[in-house]
Amino acid sequence: MKHTLVFTIACLLTITACKQSDEVVINFKYDDNLSLEYHEVIDAYTQLANHYPEARLVKMGKTDIGKPLHLFMISGDRDFNPESIRKKGRCIVLINNGIHPGEPEGIDASIQFSWDVLRNKNDLKNILDSVVIGIIPVYNIGGALDRSEYYRTNQNGPIYNGRRRNARNLDLNRDFAKQETENARSFARIFHNLNPDVFLDTHTTNGSDHQYTITLIATLYSKLDTAMGKFFHDKMLPGLYERMEKNSEYGMIPYVRMTNYFGDIKDGIMGYNDHPFYSTGYAALFNCYSFMTENLVYKYFPDRVRSVIDFLTQLTGFTYDNCSEIRKLKDEADRKIKEQEVFHLNWEIDMSYSEDLLFKGYEYVRPERSERMRSRGYYDHNRPWIDTIPYFTKYDPVLIVTKPRAYIIPQAWSDIVNKLRRNEVCVYRLDEDTDFEVETYYIENVEHSQRTNQGHYVNNNVDVRLVKQVMPYYKGDYVIFTNQHANKFIVEMLEPRAPNSYFAWNYFDPIIESHDFYSIWGFQDQLMEMLEKNEELRTQLEKKKYEDISFKNDQMAQLRFIYERSPMYEIEKYNRLYPVTRLMQEPEDLKIKAVTSTVVESE
Repeated sequence: MKHTLVFTIACLLTITACKQSDEVVINFKYDDNLSLEYHEVIDAYTQLANHYPEARLVKMGKTDIGKPLHLFMISGDRDFNPESIRKKGRCIVLINNGIHPGEPEGIDASIQFSWDVLRNKNDLKNILDSVVIGIIPVYNIGGALDRSEYYRTNQNGPIYNGRRRNARNLDLNRDFAKQETENARSFARIFHNLNPDVFLDTHTTNGSDHQYTITLIATLYSKLDTAMGKFFHDKMLPGLYERMEKNSEYGMIPYVRMTNYFGDIKDGIMGYNDHPFYSTGYAALFNCYSFMTENLVYKYFPDRVRSVIDFLTQLTGFTYDNCSEIRKLKDEADRKIKEQEVFHLNWEIDMSYSEDLLFKGYEYVRPERSERMRSRGYYDHNRPWIDTIPYFTKYDPVLIVTKPRAYIIPQAWSDIVNKLRRNEVCVYRLDEDTDFEVETYYIENVEHSQRTNQGHYVNNNVDVRLVKQVMPYYKGDYVIFTNQHANKFIVEMLEPRAPNSYFAWNYFDPIIESHDFYSIWGFQDQLMEMLEKNEELRTQLEKKKYEDISFKNDQMAQLRFIYERSPMYEIEKYNRLYPVTRLMQEPEDLKIKAVTSTVVESE
């Protein structure tokens, strides 16, 4: 119901003219080594929406620069209602462009591809029989409006590029989990409205040089539902590489991430662990086949654009040919995730397993060091090579948790609840004060990053102590049941040890700080009186002093030892207590009510 409502409101903002244009005139510039400016991009999509009844351009929320985030859709039967589309068994492909506006191939390619589909170039319109296409024209609008010929100076065109970061100086491809920007929140609205089967984010990369213009990051097949992962690994990925080899002059190769930073490509390359702060990792949490194209900066911009056009053609073509299987597997995964008990939260590559990959590279030359300046290695284009190299694709889980029946979040943390709700998480509130026996986490150890990432000193290597205890909760506190299609997202965000959890991003850092401070010297007399009356405690203390010479000589440590075993220590109950708790059994008389407003009242 909510999907339809939001999308209907958005459709009221549809950018259409009262009278259709007689023709479409899009002045592409990529052959001249130029990318379209933001206003030219929106004008192009407006023309397409005005001219073709199968197209719509709508506003779907705000961005940090104040401009609206647009969604362009192509639907063969002119049905733009996502729920209706899914009921017809059609697949939805969502394409995101310009997250880093200095990497603009996808911006221009998506317009060209859309126009080609709508005018039925090479019978492309046939894909619309079973595929609906959604395109975000430019995601980082603030970065796109700030153009310079000096951004990405090592890139072989276009002449002018946008700024990588957005209006808040944040990298938007690190914001999908925490969603601190208006851009990310609007993206979540689009993503959950469409509930796409396939997702693509378009990028450009530097680093190692080779003979390929376009490379591909695919989300880890290990992370997906078992049946989805098998289809992805065994059929979809090989099919896309085969299609690009057969139907594009550019071919395609997996993204080149070398096994050793200073190593040789011939030693092999590794699959990419796309954490949920990336667009593809985020999309995969919701059972979506997700990809990221990475064009090579050293290749000429017009070729990079054409290679993306080719990939868009092959990706939508594969989806068209396999739509029924793609939909079936996703629907099954969406059903199974509600019952899934065990979740994998962190992964480590398995270097004992690799696949053979035919690779076309260039010899890397390391010149002799000069006395005047440091020598710089380079890839010699006069010495191309073709060889089979190892491709390491298998990741194993290294952090596993069993989900609770529900998570309970005190209302003091309503900002966290709002983050969940923006991602289609169903939330309930307690209707009365209640005590529950729950599993609680105490943060034993945590390492803070030494420099900021997205304005955060991220928490790493978190150790916790699990304690089962009865905790008081109050009317209005939140209950998040784990029987939802968003279960992966819920668990990833609320488990403190998950590397991209809300705890990792510092939203719960106040709990790490000390609570009310009391000088132990201030109640030394009470502690000594308690020690005198407690023979067992005296025995424990003497044993500790006998075993630990430094403890024997440290009177403060001894007082602390006594204090931690005293009734007074009750004041420390909430010290480093993670406030999100795990309800393992639902009480029979649980009284709750659903939250139906867009955001909770206390935001």
